Amino acid sequence: MKLTRDFFTAGPMDVARGLVGAYLCRVTPDGAVFRARVSELELYTQDERGCHAFNGCTARNDAMFMAGGHAYVYLCYGLHNMLNIVVGPRDYAAAVLVRSLELAGCTGPGKLTKVLGITRGDNKMDLCALNSPIWLEAGEPVKNIVCGPRIGIDYAGPDAALPWRFGIADSLYLSRPF
Repeated sequence: MKLTRDFFTAGPMDVARGLVGAYLCRVTPDGAVFRARVSELELYTQDERGCHAFNGCTARNDAMFMAGGHAYVYLCYGLHNMLNIVVGPRDYAAAVLVRSLELAGCTGPGKLTKVLGITRGDNKMDLCALNSPIWLEAGEPVKNIVCGPRIGIDYAGPDAALPWRFGIADSLYLSRPF
């Protein structure tokens, strides 16, 4: 079942936890549907220094201020596109970075966007739209979610230690161990 706007606009922490085990889907150029389970993600909100929107809205991060259920895709290190799912209500910047999928070659946020062909051209895509080529579907609830600090945000000071990285505890498809 495709996740709806109501799901994505709930509280960011609830949505983040609810996305662990969901399925990320994409229509491929040949019309087939790619579908893989989300095994790891990280939550970012405007209230903490790890978030791109901590200092307000800019041309780079304005997608984060859209209603939950939109894509926020940015370029990292000038090399990798990173897929984030905007969560929470409109005008409150929050998003989850999809770090890993349960699929070989998709354990890392840059690797999974390469495999799925996700680019900055997908930024601001409405993932809830009827004919969206990228969407998320509900999965079985995950009972064994593990959490820990997010990866690669030492610049965020004490906020880097927030346990806002979530994953499936027994998954073989994590970007790094917890």
